[in-house]
Amino acid sequence: MIAKAVKGRGFRGALAYDLNQEKGRVIDTNMGGTTPRDLAKEFGEVRSLRPKLGKAVLHVSLSAAPGERLSDEQWRQVATRYLHGMGLENNQYIVTRHIDTEHEHVHLLVNRIRFDGDVTSDSHDYRRQEVLMRAIEREYDLQRVAPSIDVQRHAPTKGEIEEGLRTGQPSTRQRLQQLCDAAAKGCDSFTDYAARLEAVDVQLVHVVQLEGRKLSGLSYVLDGVMMKGSDLGRGYSPMGLAKRGVGYDKERDLEEVSRRIERSQAGVIEPADRTPAPSEADQRGRTGSAVRTAGPGDGRADRRDESQPGAGPTAQQGTERAIQGASGGSGEIVAQRHASSREGGRATGAGSVADGIAPLPAGRADGSDDGAARERILALAGASAGGPELAGRKGGSGTAAVGDRSAKAVQRQVTAISIDRFVLTLVNSKTGVQEERHWHKEEVLKSVAWLKRMNARGYDIRIRPDGEHGLALLGGLNKADVRVLHERGFAPAAVVEITTGQYEAWVKLSQKPLAEPVRDQAAQGLVRGLGIYSAAKTISLVEGRLAGFTKQDVQRTSGRHPFVLLAEAEGRLAPAAPAYLAKFTQEKVRAQEPRYNGQRARSGGRGR
Repeated sequence: MIAKAVKGRGFRGALAYDLNQEKGRVIDTNMGGTTPRDLAKEFGEVRSLRPKLGKAVLHVSLSAAPGERLSDEQWRQVATRYLHGMGLENNQYIVTRHIDTEHEHVHLLVNRIRFDGDVTSDSHDYRRQEVLMRAIEREYDLQRVAPSIDVQRHAPTKGEIEEGLRTGQPSTRQRLQQLCDAAAKGCDSFTDYAARLEAVDVQLVHVVQLEGRKLSGLSYVLDGVMMKGSDLGRGYSPMGLAKRGVGYDKERDLEEVSRRIERSQAGVIEPADRTPAPSEADQRGRTGSAVRTAGPGDGRADRRDESQPGAGPTAQQGTERAIQGASGGSGEIVAQRHASSREGGRATGAGSVADGIAPLPAGRADGSDDGAARERILALAGASAGGPELAGRKGGSGTAAVGDRSAKAVQRQVTAISIDRFVLTLVNSKTGVQEERHWHKEEVLKSVAWLKRMNARGYDIRIRPDGEHGLALLGGLNKADVRVLHERGFAPAAVVEITTGQYEAWVKLSQKPLAEPVRDQAAQGLVRGLGIYSAAKTISLVEGRLAGFTKQDVQRTSGRHPFVLLAEAEGRLAPAAPAYLAKFTQEKVRAQEPRYNGQRARSGGRGR
């Protein structure tokens, strides 16, 4: 059973709610009035004994667990036990039972001013209330709820829940909890834990004492929002992590911790959120400072509800962002998933799957497992229930932050495509509204942080060359199709994995621009000639996906949205392209000869 108590100033509004005839009925009271007006007057008479007391109203809701059914008499006993346990036995009260929800619950409206004019103490009332509710559960054989002191992870607040239902996005605190839980699973050293979190752009701020022998404090930074471990729950502090097997050892971990402390002091933590993207100052909305504290959209650090957690899609903050790698080798189709340049710790066993979170392999000394660990964390952390996993909150900037994998992926993709100007299309996944930005390559790179913020708001990010070019963009490919392109001499300049097992390939047919009809026909001929054509494939796309972001316009599968990953970025001209274009042009001329001959014949006839 759960109790929630709120102090207020006015009785009349609470009475109007509690006594709503459509919702419930009075099951117990020590007052004589029967209408909200009479009861408010009666409450007011006792309240006049302490006119300077601001909040004399105590409104308590007692909720049974789903499926539990209590009679009116049982609810009266529970309410009486609560009143006596909280020292409210000599106060005015009214108990109403509501039947407007699936979960049974009652409301207690109590005057904090006693009949003798004294005020009932509210010292440590939340803690005393929790102890009392655990006792009531035992006495009445009700479903047990774990005490908050034993809970390693703070539950979402009302504001976070309402924000999530409205936007489909988890708060920053929920995202940090999910990522940290996945990183800690199967991890036995703090160095490995920190490396795994760094792989998904979560940075740690450490406090060490006793010349590094003790790790006394820990904070987490995600998208420029800093939260202490205690804000996430007991299991995210140094002591809580130690209980979960993530231990700190000076000899093993101090060097890594010292390096991270130096980086944070040097400002590496600071996200690129200084200036808006070109011509986007009017769309930035709220932006973060270098490293800021949690706000309403992030989930309250003090665990209290925010009455107005945000309004409108352009003002909402916080969710699961697309966290991509960008530094994989280019010869392999999924090289990016398995490569990283980050130093790791020592390896651990694979472990077993439990509670939906599988153990993560620790990174080896050469860092070769960091990419896999990052992908595992992303898959296991997922998104909030019922909502998409979306990008995080960063404003536009001139330069991407160190370690920003989205920025690295974008840089590699646009460099491989080798075009000076691009058209970026932002598509609202809910409304279908599109916005276009015509940017030079450098403007694209400077605007990654702003694009990430728009992606967090539910926009898909698409890209195409601006003007004529010599590229053929093929979509709907699988891994085997991409391998065929390599084998036949049409190795793509760039390959983007738009979802698990599905790819887009940018094939460079010519260093010089080609007319659009030529590009389109060449692309279709290429696909048919290689034998990878099927009705399910999309041939010669107009625009493709930009790597480093979350794909928003599809339904969630396997518990998470797919991430757009850069699989290859060779940037070279397809070796077989020159000969193919020459042959393609000759065949096109021969195919048109009958039409030309007919035109000449008709022209000649008219001449005679």
